[in-house]
Amino acid sequence: MRFAPANRMKIVVKYGIVPAAGIELLADSSILPSGRPLFIPDWAASFTATLSVAARINRLGKCVTTRFAHRYWDAITGCLLTQGIDKRGNAIARHALTRAHDNALVLGQMIPKEEILDDAADLVCMVDNQPVAQVTLPGMTTLINDTICHLSQYMTLKMGDLLCVSSGCTLPLDLNTTTELALNGQQVLQTKIK
Repeated sequence: MRFAPANRMKIVVKYGIVPAAGIELLADSSILPSGRPLFIPDWAASFTATLSVAARINRLGKCVTTRFAHRYWDAITGCLLTQGIDKRGNAIARHALTRAHDNALVLGQMIPKEEILDDAADLVCMVDNQPVAQVTLPGMTTLINDTICHLSQYMTLKMGDLLCVSSGCTLPLDLNTTTELALNGQQVLQTKIK
């Protein structure tokens, strides 16, 4: 019996902006699009979200060089990487299931990279119309290009794959609140926490 290959996207998460930051893959079922409510699962006492940036891969790439890396992504957005917290306040990270669970990545609406005029990514998070966090990731274009080069040495990048970069800025997710995220002044994400 022959099996047809699945056309699945990859979600690659880089935990930090330094070159040696850890890299992990999420399942494509981990994506929750902006506008849909985030229902908190009951397998953790509470949840947090880390402000992050995601770039969309727009062509097939293997062993991409630095010179051409900018051609392999066409859009960027803000996103939230969620994480379960136990009763003692520690992150639940025993295995991939607790990091790649359904709706682990609340993904904002993509903006063409040409519309992001600055090389830095400025993320502002609002909860119930009140600003709660702001973080700036300098050199984001260079970081994305360098990460694409690094990843493509090990795996083939395909159209629709996502590269997420975590800022390290983490917030609690409180029930019955609305969370919004703006990237360089443009609102890209809004979700209700239920």
